[in-house]
This record gives sequence, C-alpha cells and structure tokens, in this order.
Amino acid sequence: MNTPRTLRALLTVLALSLALSLSGCAGMDFFGKDAPPASAQEQQALQAKADDAWRAGKYERALTLYGFVLQGQALTREAKVIALERTARAALTLGRYQEALDALDNWGQTDPKVKSTWEWTSLSVQALSATGRERQAEELLAKIIQTRGASFDLTGPAGIELAKRYASRDLSSQAAQSLRTLHAKAPSRKERAQFESETARMLGSLEPKALSSLLSTVNNANRSVFPYNLIAFEDLRRATVANPAERSRMQDMADSLSRSSDLADRGLPGRILTQGLTAATAGAVKDAPPLPDKDLAAVKPGTVAMALLLPQTGQLRALAAKVQAGANAAKDILAAQGVQVDIRIINTDDPNFVDQLTALPHEVTLVGGPMHSSYFKNLPASGELSRRVFLAFMPEVAEAEEGKHIWRFFWSPQDEVNAVLGIPVEEGVKRFGVIYPEDRMGKRLADAFSTAAAARGAEVTAIQAYPPQDAPKWGDIVKTMVRATPTGTDGKSFTARPDFQAIFIPDELQRADHIIGQLQFYQADSLVILGPQLWSAAFNTPGSRTNISPANYRYAFSPGAWWPQSPVRAVSDLRAQMAKAQQGEPDFWAALGFDFVRLAAGAGAMPPDSAPSEISKRLNDSSKKMEWALAPITWDAGGHAKMNMFFLRPSVDGPAQVDKDGFRERLEALKAKQQPQ
Repeated sequence: MNTPRTLRALLTVLALSLALSLSGCAGMDFFGKDAPPASAQEQQALQAKADDAWRAGKYERALTLYGFVLQGQALTREAKVIALERTARAALTLGRYQEALDALDNWGQTDPKVKSTWEWTSLSVQALSATGRERQAEELLAKIIQTRGASFDLTGPAGIELAKRYASRDLSSQAAQSLRTLHAKAPSRKERAQFESETARMLGSLEPKALSSLLSTVNNANRSVFPYNLIAFEDLRRATVANPAERSRMQDMADSLSRSSDLADRGLPGRILTQGLTAATAGAVKDAPPLPDKDLAAVKPGTVAMALLLPQTGQLRALAAKVQAGANAAKDILAAQGVQVDIRIINTDDPNFVDQLTALPHEVTLVGGPMHSSYFKNLPASGELSRRVFLAFMPEVAEAEEGKHIWRFFWSPQDEVNAVLGIPVEEGVKRFGVIYPEDRMGKRLADAFSTAAAARGAEVTAIQAYPPQDAPKWGDIVKTMVRATPTGTDGKSFTARPDFQAIFIPDELQRADHIIGQLQFYQADSLVILGPQLWSAAFNTPGSRTNISPANYRYAFSPGAWWPQSPVRAVSDLRAQMAKAQQGEPDFWAALGFDFVRLAAGAGAMPPDSAPSEISKRLNDSSKKMEWALAPITWDAGGHAKMNMFFLRPSVDGPAQVDKDGFRERLEALKAKQQPQ
C-alpha cells in the first residue's frame, strides 16, 4: 500500500470534514469538481449550481454546494444571506438540526434584522424543538412577545405558537392569557381579525387532550370573549364532525358570536360552519361563497378510488411531489389500459386534514401514507383506521399495530439487514463485525443486523460504536476493532487480524467512506464491506455522491429499494410516462407513488368490515399479479410487510445488481488477496 499517499488522503479528509462541519454542509461532488471558489466568476458559477440543486429539491447537494459558496472570498452579502437561509432550510429538511441552528445563528449575525421576522424565528423554533430543546424554544417565543417595539407580524404568530405549546403541556391558563393579551395589542382591526383566524386554525390543529385543557378555562362569563369563544367553538366543531346532529348547536353559537362578541371578525365562526375550518381561515375569504370541496365529490361508477396523504408544504414537500408525480404516471398508464382511477390528495400539513379524510366518500377505502409519524398522531382518535385501509409510507408506525390497524408500504431495518446478509451467508461468510454511529438509526440497524445474523446461523464477533461527529477518534476505534499492530517504526505500516470476514457499517456514505479509509490504512483491506440502503440511495443520485475512492467499493454491497437500471417494463413505463409529463427522471419516491396506485387499483375497494387477514390476502394477491418498479413487497398472514430488497454493488455508474455468481467471484478474489504473496 502507498502509505504516504494514503496519509495525505487521510489528512485531506480530516481537513475537509472540519471545513464542512464549520460551514454546515455535507457531501461532495463524486468526482471532486466542486470546490471553494477562488474568483468572482467561479463564485457565480458555484452559486448557480447550488441554486439549481435547491430548486430541484436536491437538498443534500445544495447543502454541500452552499457550504462551498460560504467559503468563497468574492461572496457578496446578499449571496451569503441566501446561502445561509437555504443551508438552514436544507439542514432542517435532512434532519441535521444542529447544522440548521448553526446556519440560523450565522444568518442572524450577517443580517441582524432577520431576527425580527417570523420566518427566521419559526425556523429557529423548529430546529430547537427537533434537538430536544423545547424549553429554549418557548423562552425564545416568550422573549419575542415581551420585547417592546416588536412588530405584530412577529409577536402575533410567536404568541400563537407559544400558546399551542403551553396547551400541549397542560398550561391552559398561560396559553389563553397570552392569546388574550396579544389580541388586545393588535394595532388595527384588520390585524386583529387575522390574528383571530390564525388562532382558530391553531386550535383546530390541537390534539384532543390539549383542547380539553383549554376548555377548562372557558366559563359562562367569558364564552363571548376571545380566545375563550373560539376555544368553545372549536370544541363544538369537533363534536359536529363526529355527530352531524350537533350542527344546530354550532349554528346557534355562530349566530350568537356574530351578534355579540369582541371578535374583530364576527363572521369567522359562521364561515367555519359553512366552508370548513381550512377554507375559512385560509386568507381573505370574508363574504366569499362557500368553496366547492373536491374531496367530497362522488366517485364515478366503475372507478377505483383511493387517497394519498401527502404534505404540500414544509420539509417533506419535495419528496411528496415526487410521490404524486409517480401516482399520476400510474393513473395515466392505467387509463390507457381502460382502468379509471380517482386519486384524492389530502395535504397533511393542513391542520384540518383529518376532517377532510373523514369527509371522503365511503368508496375511498385505500389510503397511501402518511409519510411521517407526526402526521399519524390524530388518526387513531378519528376512527378512520377502522373505516379505511392505510398503507403507510414509513418504516414503522409505533402508534398502531401493523397488520391490524395499518399496513406498511415501505422497507424496514429488518428488510435492509436481511437483504445484505442473504447471499454472503449462503456463500459461506459466517463471521461479521459491526461498526456503527452512536445515533438512533445506527444502533437500530446494528441490533437488527446482529439478530438477523444469529437467525441465519452466523455470528457477530465484534461490534463497536463510534461518535459520528468526532472523526479524530475513528482511527483508534478501527485500529482496536481489527486488532492492528505496527510492523515498523514509522507508525505507517500495520498488520490487521480481524476476527471477522465482513463488516457492516450502517451510516451515511460520507462518514462510512471515512471508516473504510481507516480500514484500508490499517491493512484490513480484505474484508467484505456491507452498508445500508442509504448507500444505494446515494449512488442512485450522482449529485449526492461524496468524493469517495471507487476502488474502496470493489468489495462493497448494500441493499436497495429502488434500482433505476432494472430491466423490468414497470421501470421503463414509469420513466417514459414521467418524461412525457416533463417530470424528470424517476427515483424511489416516484416509484413509491407509481407502485401504490397500481397495487391499489389491482386490489380494488375493500369490502366494509373486512378482517385484517382478508385485507392482507387482497394486498398479496394484487402484489403477485403486478410487476413492481420498486423491490417487491409482500405481506405475511399477520399483515407484516417484507420488501425483498435488491442486493447491489455501488459503482461510479450507479448501483449494479449482484447475484450469487457475482458475489462468489468477488469473494474468491478477496480470499486470494489474503494469501501470502
């Protein structure tokens, strides 16, 4: 091994890791073409690349490129502000919350005025909450409300967000009082009316327990006074949704508040009654006629109806748009085959989305989604889980029993590890090492791998965690794990004696590549390298590949839910239809929507009161008849999903599928490499 070159590469990686951590970005162009700009012309070119990635929803790449933009010497203040804002938003979307906080802090220092906007404050509150600093988020909101001279455009939404948090923590008096105080401070009737509308929308988003807490503050003396009037009205609205016979009481209260209350907009309760909460609080809709509700339209005879729960705003919007594009592609293809499909899209970022779901025609029995557990929390109480069949676009749903209340339409950690273990174990690899990052997903995949290996008669002989944000410690951890000892006095030559034939590294490609580099440095270069689905996803998207050494991945394998080079007709049909609709190249999320609609169309409407076992059978029957674009999913007798993921080899041309013969060939090459020369 050329150790000076390796050492230089290692030092470069360490220096780059430090630079990336400081700039709040991750990932690099696969071929290393992007770098910190040295001239104004290079600065503009890199900025354009970053902007293109941002607009395309490629947040991993955007985060990387904006990190380089921020290192440029010719950076204008305006360009820096844009880069910092988008870095913060991209980091939030990708779940890198500390990076988001760092970018927000830098943004606030660069443009101090931005701290006086709700846009910056809202992002900061989201990031703080995501890192477990809920009290710090509340303190920020409380400080804003108490700041003299702060605009109502900032204090109004800050107060509503703080009241929502107080209500969720059973601090009902504080929640109601903060709303009452801000309502009185609104500088004009128009702004007071808007504050009332936003408060009604917030109340509609509360969990039942939080609303019940607020109801304890309502009494006969304050029922016509804000916010108590809207709290009582929201309770009555929910009662009416559950029991339409309550509508007359809701009408009486709306009429009473329109005649006598301190509301700046006395028509708001009446519009909520006639138009629904979402439409009534969406903006300037005063005195407008009721809006037609597309989701309430009847299903045409002979049409297969289904719904998709997809966020239309927020962090998951770009991914949801891809799901919808794939779903529309399936709809068009089925229409050409004489199968008519009716797809109802419900925005899960709408606080009133459960009401919209409840209002769907009874013919809509199959629902795809939601995409995140945060959208699931209000579904059990709605009763919809017993009325319709939900295929969740998530690896698990902790709040419901899989195969009874909800079915999974996604891979699980068990699917990942089974896919990556299957062929290696069959070909004689029996001893494994696991090195994983000290985070929730790393620990979960490591545990799943150990369990699956034992079930197949293999064993994990070494398992070790590493701190994901402390790269300087990784070398010593790897050295100990592979039992490396120096063979000379220069500290650069080693002999490794790992007690395993293959090693599983359940981390994102950028950090895993660093670990693989350490294995190479300590001469543990004759191991089969196994990774998670994240690797296949990264290699599927050229712009998200890190600056890795392709030679390190000659003996590397990972599972994949989506293989764009698949020769099956379903993939070519999806690609052609999306091109026709000018939707770009398909990816996993597009294939998810595509396969869901085709599976649902094949299964048809589920008969009322179907037993869970019958639902699972219907799903399986449809699955077997269908050619999947994704890795196929089946359901066992208990309704538990299993995705038969692809076994892929990363390469510069994208993932390549590996069969037993292909794996055996590489395994033999590794064994030959281990023999003394």
